[in-house]
Amino acid sequence: MAPLGLEPAVHVDVASPGKRALRRFLRHRLAIVGLITITVITLLAVIGSEEAALTLNLRMGFPNQPPSSLEGYPLGTDALGRDILARTLVGGRISILVAFISVAIAAGIGTAVGVTAGYVGGWVDVALMRFVDIVLSFPTILLLLVVAFLVGPGLVTMMVMIGLVTWAPGARIIRGQVLALRETTFIEAARVVGVSGPRMIMSHILPIIVAPLVVFATFGVATVIVFEASLSYLGLGVQPPTPSWGNLLQQTRVITVLERYTWMWVPPATLIVLMVLAVNFVGDGLRDAFDQRSTSER
Repeated sequence: MAPLGLEPAVHVDVASPGKRALRRFLRHRLAIVGLITITVITLLAVIGSEEAALTLNLRMGFPNQPPSSLEGYPLGTDALGRDILARTLVGGRISILVAFISVAIAAGIGTAVGVTAGYVGGWVDVALMRFVDIVLSFPTILLLLVVAFLVGPGLVTMMVMIGLVTWAPGARIIRGQVLALRETTFIEAARVVGVSGPRMIMSHILPIIVAPLVVFATFGVATVIVFEASLSYLGLGVQPPTPSWGNLLQQTRVITVLERYTWMWVPPATLIVLMVLAVNFVGDGLRDAFDQRSTSER
């Protein structure tokens, strides 16, 4: 107990919200493990040799060779004598690129729709949210398959297509944030002093909704990696000879490859699982870090 007449000292954390969020994130062990995993996989994908991934070696004794049986091919070769390690790394570069660009497109559209609906309100809000409901009513993977079938496969096509199909959940999240902010005192005060709508959005609303937007985008990366793998596996995504994790798994449609040549599909399948888990761990950490109600920091 404190001495008579003296009150116990109260510690007040004067750190900025950003620093407090960073401290909470750094205390999330799985998030740190996920961040390290993402960094390692991304660096390996960046340094992967595209020339080695595309070089054919049809000489006797090179196609369909298991790991360690050939010098310079630590993960073996495929049916055309191509280096599995190089193709897995370059395929990761393509899959990660697809994920980040698609999520950027989806986040941009979702933010524009959500901010407009939440800030303007009225019939604009009703019309935009009914459109969002229509988009969300379709199973995403089914919608992607239909669109891919109609417009044709391809790398750029797939990035744009995934972005245009996956923006709706983000729009709903952002709208909810804007509706809550619109009634706050500082927004009302800004209106009173004559701050225009566009300036209000850019200067006062967007900086605050960055946190939920970042969390949405992070989880979106994991989802898009799975979508890319699914579309490429079905032949509607990245087209050979350009490798991606999805079309590297496409060869498992041949039962002989699935059963006898496991070194051809286990590496990309393993990296997909690791990448998705790592991104979800980071997303959990960011969600907890940005949560103002978090009690993890004392």
